[in-house]
Amino acid sequence: MKIGLVGAAHWASEIHAPGLADDPNVTFVGVWARDRGKATALAGTHMVAAFDNFDELLDEVDAVSFAVAPGAQATLAKRAAERGKHVLLEKPIALNLDDGIALNEAIRNGGVRSVVFLTRLFHPRLRSQLASAAQAQDVMHGRVRIVANSMRVLSPYNNSRWRQDPHAALWDLGPHALSVLQSVLGGISDVCAKFDAKGHVLLFARHEGGATSHAELALTALDADLASDTAFVGSEGKIELPQIDMINGGAAEAYREAIRQMVNGNQKEPYCDASYGLQLLRLLAECGEQLGIPDARRGATPSLGGGDQGHYAG
Repeated sequence: MKIGLVGAAHWASEIHAPGLADDPNVTFVGVWARDRGKATALAGTHMVAAFDNFDELLDEVDAVSFAVAPGAQATLAKRAAERGKHVLLEKPIALNLDDGIALNEAIRNGGVRSVVFLTRLFHPRLRSQLASAAQAQDVMHGRVRIVANSMRVLSPYNNSRWRQDPHAALWDLGPHALSVLQSVLGGISDVCAKFDAKGHVLLFARHEGGATSHAELALTALDADLASDTAFVGSEGKIELPQIDMINGGAAEAYREAIRQMVNGNQKEPYCDASYGLQLLRLLAECGEQLGIPDARRGATPSLGGGDQGHYAG
């Protein structure tokens, strides 16, 4: 499959580009990004083309992998799907519900494949552990904590404008937490969100089977508050998921699995596709309204959606 990359910031250069270049079933065609200099440098590293505009890239590929901010991704991926290109998306798929719906409609109408790259759901070891936890008896509660400091200390994501918003932890880390909890406890029927005294985002959910869960999310936590853990409680006791070092190899391993799904496809039982991304976006929008985020459901994407600003902070 001929795949092009949109984006040239940290996440694109560290995860997407090497993954595309190393996959034997992929022809890595080239890179387009808003920053022409970064696109040229990244393309040169992998000896592929640097495109002058997005449409020129679309002319040459079967699929597009996106590593840009969510607001930009929603617009560009919609155009790609309308051109009949498969799309490998980052989370969240958009920053407001209207954009997410429009993207899903374009994917459906275009008859193209879609994959939403959720690192925790694609990492082979975590995926296996989540499946095992889902089969455990009477699991009735889950907890996810992703309490990070990547937007407080020096990190590759400091220039990511959309993460500089006070609500960014919801959009950046919420998809991870909600998707993991749903994988074990089932779909979420009710969710509420609030800030705690430290400014961390707290999510509380009730699942369709009656289970409950909660999550704590932050991007600007103090060192004393840092945490990253996932646990479930059932009749057989506590189930703790392993902690995978996503920075040092884990995310790259997960991305290889996402590429494999994009190339091979499974349209009868799609896993982590755009429709699932939209389901997560609906939950995020509901939480966003409760947290007082403007335009979480409708209207123009706020300023935190612009540009080629990398991806990962959790």
